[in-house]
Amino acid sequence: MRPVVWRNAGSQTAFQLRPGASIEVTNANPDLAGAIAGALSDLGYDVQRVSQPSGSADGAILTEGTASRSHEDRHWTALQAAKAARRNSGVIILLQGAELFSGLEGLSRTLRKEWPDTQVCAWTIAATAAAQVVHGIQQGYADGIITSSGELLSAEAGVSIAPPSSVPTAKTSVWLITGGARGVTAACAIELARAAGGTILLAGRSAETPWPTDLPPTDDLKTLRGLLVERSRQTGQRVTPAEIDRTARNLLAGNEIRETLEAIRATGSRTAYIPLDAGDIDAVADVLRDAQQKFGAITGWVHGAGVLADKLAMDKTESELRRVFSPKVGGLMNILAAIDPVQLRHIAFFSSAAAFFGNKGQADYAMANALLASAGRSLAQSLPPARVKVFHWGPWAGGMVDSALAGHFEAQGIPLIPVDEGARIFACELLGGGQDQIELVVGEAWATS
Repeated sequence: MRPVVWRNAGSQTAFQLRPGASIEVTNANPDLAGAIAGALSDLGYDVQRVSQPSGSADGAILTEGTASRSHEDRHWTALQAAKAARRNSGVIILLQGAELFSGLEGLSRTLRKEWPDTQVCAWTIAATAAAQVVHGIQQGYADGIITSSGELLSAEAGVSIAPPSSVPTAKTSVWLITGGARGVTAACAIELARAAGGTILLAGRSAETPWPTDLPPTDDLKTLRGLLVERSRQTGQRVTPAEIDRTARNLLAGNEIRETLEAIRATGSRTAYIPLDAGDIDAVADVLRDAQQKFGAITGWVHGAGVLADKLAMDKTESELRRVFSPKVGGLMNILAAIDPVQLRHIAFFSSAAAFFGNKGQADYAMANALLASAGRSLAQSLPPARVKVFHWGPWAGGMVDSALAGHFEAQGIPLIPVDEGARIFACELLGGGQDQIELVVGEAWATS
């Protein structure tokens, strides 16, 4: 496990664009685009303002990430503009506003892996800081935050650390854990209950489907499908294979939810399961209002919701990006709107190593998780009494990693995080880790993939 450290990058350069080079600047943020274009033209660059890059210029500066639009729209239009700008040996600069939660560094890191012949960088700037952008072009800056003085702050994984050996008593009494009744997040919820106690509210999209009284218990999907097929034959029902599979998965999900609740109760903690789509703003507001009336103010929040829609960036669709953003980014914003952040004493966001290192096929997932990290850094500054942790997880031996994926990681020499160990790291760091260590990379072998 390594903490993320932000350091002055000094004179390191990622590219060269000399005066005379052709540069296209997108008009998604017209005022910023105009200021950048004017300043670069004065320096001798051949600059054009465009609605969409042509792919023929030496460099492209994309202002989509600074536009006043929804998170989904900003990130989708930035991805589209990057795809249009791509050319061999070209330079693409993704701009994002310092005052906005944004995750375009996740996109730049992923595109560099998918497009090794194109230099892609993401810069965080003040919304009107054209001078920062011009300075960055002259210096050939890589990813990072360009300060008002023109320095580049870049993120790197620091020296490996161990989680704290002892955990203090938590002041948090009511925990909300999104995506927390199944998979690795459930394991973390159980470990948190052991270490901190209190009330654990698990929120997820799966229904707590009851087990049919006429079926013997099993936790094997193939066996359960066979039992359901046999039952349909005996009852004369016409059921499609897709319906059989859906029913089997729902039943197993219900079982897993009940097992998680039982494990939490066994620690002495109180718990409840709340069916909730975190991406539905109205449902989040209603459900969390009712939950707080019943259980008390939510003072701890673990955001573990997420879905995958893996596909190379050139093939990504808008609907796929929105599906990935909905639980993770939509859920983030909806919960922040439903809970007064001042009441929170512990905040944990489940990000991914894909956000920190990039990963082929996961441009949308990397952006969504990088945005979580951006939100975590912002909340840590605005809520100094709270302990805020962003976990950039490598692959776990469970959850989204099935046997086929596990074999893929093994072939690349990437060890999986044991579920028990990952849960222990999570609970120890959230409850007892240093407050100055906000982002943590867990499963560092991912960096070599």
